[in-house]
Amino acid sequence: MTTSNKVIPLHTVNSIDDEASLWLVRLDNGNLSEQSRQELKAWLAADERHQQALKSMADVWHDMDEVLMMINDDSASKNASIWSVLTPAFKPALLAASASFLAIILWLTMPANVEKHSYATLIGQQMDTRFEDGSIIHLNTNSHIETEFSDEKRIIKLIKGEALFEVAHDPNRPFIVYAGDRLVQAIGTKFVVHLAPENIQVTVTDGKVKMSKVALNTSLDDIKALNSATIERDDIFIAKGEKVISTSNDSPKLSVIKPESIARELSWLNGKLVFDNERLLDVIKKINRYDDIEIILGDPSLHDVKISGRFDLGDSEALIEAIELSFNITSHQPESNKIILTKKI
Repeated sequence: MTTSNKVIPLHTVNSIDDEASLWLVRLDNGNLSEQSRQELKAWLAADERHQQALKSMADVWHDMDEVLMMINDDSASKNASIWSVLTPAFKPALLAASASFLAIILWLTMPANVEKHSYATLIGQQMDTRFEDGSIIHLNTNSHIETEFSDEKRIIKLIKGEALFEVAHDPNRPFIVYAGDRLVQAIGTKFVVHLAPENIQVTVTDGKVKMSKVALNTSLDDIKALNSATIERDDIFIAKGEKVISTSNDSPKLSVIKPESIARELSWLNGKLVFDNERLLDVIKKINRYDDIEIILGDPSLHDVKISGRFDLGDSEALIEAIELSFNITSHQPESNKIILTKKI
C-alpha cells in the first residue's frame, strides 16, 4: 500500500459560497490592495465553481436592497415570497448577463497600470486637464477625447474637435494621439491636432512629432500593439513652426508657419479669435464652431471678402456688426439658430 503526502483539500459548496461572500464584501469596500487583487484572480482561476459562486453572489447582492425593503415593509403581505427576487440570480442564462459580475470581471482583467478617462466639451466650452506625468491637454470647443495611460504608452484618441497637447518628456513612454486615419507621436513637445470634417491638421509649436497613417477605426488595442519605434515610408516628421494638413484622398501637405500665425491659431486658449486678412468664408467657419447660432453666407460673392479683427469667443454679434459696418452687408435671422448674411440691395 502506498501513501502520499500530497493533500488536496475538498471545498464544499457552502465553503465556496462563504469565500465568495467574503470576496464580494472586500470588493464592495473598494480597498483591495494589489496583493489582494492577485489573490482574487488566483482564487477565480483555481476552480470554475469559484467564478460561478461569485456570479451568484453578485446578483444576489445587486437585488439585496429590494429584499430588505420587502422584509422591513410592515404593510407587505405576510405571504410575500422573496424567491421571485432571488431566483433570477441562479438562472444560468441570466448569470452571464449579470451587470454586477461584469463590473467585477472588467475590474479584475484590466491591468493595474492602466488608467482610462474620457473628456468632452460642449460648443463654446474649453477644458484644461493635467495628468500625473505632468502632461497637459487643452480641449477646445465641441471636442471629445479618450485617454489610456499605462507604464508603456500614453495614448489619446481624438474623437472630434481640437486639442493642444503639452507633452511631459518621458522617452520610455511614447505619447501617441490617434485622430481619423493618423497617428501623431511625440516624446517631449507641444502640438495641436484638429480633426475637422474635411481634414486633419497638426501644428507643432515646440519640439518634433511623427505622423503615421493607419486604417480608419483602428482599435486602441491595435494601436497599443504597434511598434512606435519603427519608421515607415509614409511617415512625416513635423518640427517646430510647421503644419501638416492631411486628407483621406491626397498626400499630406507640410508648410512652415510664422510665429504670429501660430499665435493667432492658438488665440482660443485666451478666449479670443484673431484674424488677419482672412477670407470671410473661413472666418465664418471658425466662428460657427463656438456658437449655437450658425452664420450663413447667403451670397457666394462674399466668400472671398478679406477680414481682420479680434473677437471674443462666442460673441458672434460683434462680428456681424463689424461685417455690416465694413462691407455693405446686411443680416436677417429666419430661425432662432440661424443668421444669414447678404449684400445690401
